[in-house]
Amino acid sequence: MLLDIEYHLLIISEKEINLKEAKVSFSKIYEYYRLFLFNVIMKNINYKSHKEEFSKTILNEVFHHVWNNPLDWDYIPEKHKFSDSGFKAYLATIAHYKRLEYLRNNETYLQNETSKVDDPNNDWLFNLKDNEYEVLEKELPKKNNQLDVILANLDPKKRDIVSVYFQHYEEGKKMRSENIKLMESMFETTWDNIRQIISRVKKQIRESIKKSN
Repeated sequence: MLLDIEYHLLIISEKEINLKEAKVSFSKIYEYYRLFLFNVIMKNINYKSHKEEFSKTILNEVFHHVWNNPLDWDYIPEKHKFSDSGFKAYLATIAHYKRLEYLRNNETYLQNETSKVDDPNNDWLFNLKDNEYEVLEKELPKKNNQLDVILANLDPKKRDIVSVYFQHYEEGKKMRSENIKLMESMFETTWDNIRQIISRVKKQIRESIKKSN
């Protein structure tokens, strides 16, 4: 079933009047086009390491643009047979410029980056000795992934919140404002509520690790 894109964009444009309905419409657009756009972005990023991370960041920036500028797009029947194909082309165009902007802003980092594992023509930087491999082989199966166990016991919405949070989490850095706004829109809740959920999960992880040691 095709989405009535123009209707939902109009609802989003009236977010100051009815924020709840705007968030619902935004979530529908996000879920409907998320996988399509993510695949488009992934195909156009040549860097092997951090490719998925870069793609998610660019994806968020595209939808952040849609949230802030819902009426920038108009369906032109002369250019596209269906509104769906027209909106996909629009999203892909935004993604193209967001990708160029993102890669330009991270140019120094990317130029200095050296891929050790992702490049099939390179060997591992450090080889394991036989006795080290035996230790890993024996010990790793004994370890449980604490996060997976904890996530399995959460209700679906909280599980999704935690999963999305950790996708965008950067060690030692504050969550980016655009990711905060996107999560608030996706899950129809406040950042304070999201932080409380994350805080409880982190506490459970710490307690689980202590028990396993």
